[in-house]
Amino acid sequence: MAREPEIVTRYRSLALENDPVAQFKLGDLYRLGYQVKRDLDEAVVWLVRSARQGNAEAMALLKKMAAEGVDVRRRVDDLPAKRQAVRPDYGSPPAEEASPAAEPVPAPDPDPPPQQAGPKVIALPEIEVETDPLRIGETVDDPAALRAAIDKGDAAAMVALGNAYREGKGVAPDLGEAVKLYTQAAKAGDARGQYSLGVMYDQGLGVAQSNAHALKWFREAAKQGDPQAQFNLGNMIRQGRGVEASPEVAAKWFKQAADQGDAGAIFALGALYEAGAGVERDETQAVELYRQAADQGLATALHNLANMLRQGRGTDPDPTEAAMLCRRAAEQGLAEAQYNYAVMLALGVGVEQDEAAAIRWFRRAADSGDARGEVQAAALERRRTAASAS
Repeated sequence: MAREPEIVTRYRSLALENDPVAQFKLGDLYRLGYQVKRDLDEAVVWLVRSARQGNAEAMALLKKMAAEGVDVRRRVDDLPAKRQAVRPDYGSPPAEEASPAAEPVPAPDPDPPPQQAGPKVIALPEIEVETDPLRIGETVDDPAALRAAIDKGDAAAMVALGNAYREGKGVAPDLGEAVKLYTQAAKAGDARGQYSLGVMYDQGLGVAQSNAHALKWFREAAKQGDPQAQFNLGNMIRQGRGVEASPEVAAKWFKQAADQGDAGAIFALGALYEAGAGVERDETQAVELYRQAADQGLATALHNLANMLRQGRGTDPDPTEAAMLCRRAAEQGLAEAQYNYAVMLALGVGVEQDEAAAIRWFRRAADSGDARGEVQAAALERRRTAASAS
């Protein structure tokens, strides 16, 4: 039996640990048939799992697939059985949590623990990296015309055709050809070509994965003012991938992208202010930035803003608005928001107490990868059963 390609193994390993970015990437590989046999059923399984954790790229790609005639709904209906097939122990709580004595958690997730000393310890929420160089809905009707423009040195045409090969829009998918075109545009000084080439190196698509090359091209595009490149560069520096971690430098790049309205960068900068990493801790500023990103619908920002309002950090406490925002994030599939909203329903924090609804949201959280949800749903059901029997 042929060995699975390394990139697929790497993404699968992370995806099985419920990494939403890896789930998106693995689903996209199955969709494109790159390094694996093309399998739309398997693609939808992983894309849905990613989307349910709030990954906007996965949500958008599922919508695009549905618009192209893929029966996403039927495949989603089959999801539980397929999820068990790819990970038999999915959703099983640890032995100590499965105890019959388990009771619903008394409050939503507590404040994050204080940061430990040391320059590399940055206790921040996960920040999703913007990775897709193709705008949703973009297509190529005349590849020959683009080739003709490319022959005249048109860098924008190089990027457009590269996008088409990356996504298989109007041409057969060919990640290697996409890399060639992005490289051509990048070397011509085109910021979108540089950003897109950075994405390919960052993901290891059509080329060997290389943090050093991804950093190089993100930096080149960032210096030209590309906000997505600025955000991705800041995130790599924040994480210390291919470079020494520096929250101070990351904050500068996030600020440049945030000033251009990039929601991910606005959220990331807010997270730095909340943690006091790379900037002076300022919870009021964090709330303001989270609100700006939340106004753009970013699930992680909605959730973090809800937590700040619920706890009265950086703003007056407002459990009612916190519950509303938490629900909006939960409805986007963010597992942590689904769990916290269930807790708020169970306790009547900011909403009318509704244990039946809480159980439903706990189960949705479990379905999205938060094992605590199933434990709390079962415990709450046992308590309700015991109360009705007495």
